[in-house]
Amino acid sequence: MAPHFEFADDHRSFLAAGLPVNVPPEEGQTWSKPWPEWRGGDLDSLRRQLDWPVEGVLLDVEHNRFWYQGWGERPAEGTAALETARHHLMKAPMLVPIYAHRYLPAGRGSFGHPVLSMWQTDIIYYGLDLVDYMHQEFDEARGEVDDSWNPRATVSFWQDLL
Repeated sequence: MAPHFEFADDHRSFLAAGLPVNVPPEEGQTWSKPWPEWRGGDLDSLRRQLDWPVEGVLLDVEHNRFWYQGWGERPAEGTAALETARHHLMKAPMLVPIYAHRYLPAGRGSFGHPVLSMWQTDIIYYGLDLVDYMHQEFDEARGEVDDSWNPRATVSFWQDLL
């Protein structure tokens, strides 16, 4: 069963304007269906995309000794550390996939969040907001980002991993 969440207002508007569709993947493409299929898509696939940020952190806790300082002292036993991390991650704000491993925070009544690229605990900004992200990801004419490009994370916990 999928968790209950509401899209951020700009994400909701984007999807209402036109729901992106997947095309056959190009050779070497990491995700075979990078656009979440919100209408009529495979629920397991959606679940995997929704779980991706948390599962990535848990992978680093289990295999790469990652530990977030705000969780307190890391339990010595690996299973206990993983369960403690899972407990804390359940309280972290939910992130919603836009495209592949690019995410926005959930939350009706919110907008203008930076887009985050999530790969385990390697998290970077990928756009000042959803519009800027679309240009960064898909505008072939884009140039290098200048000094005025200065995103600021807006969502607790995840902003600390940037």
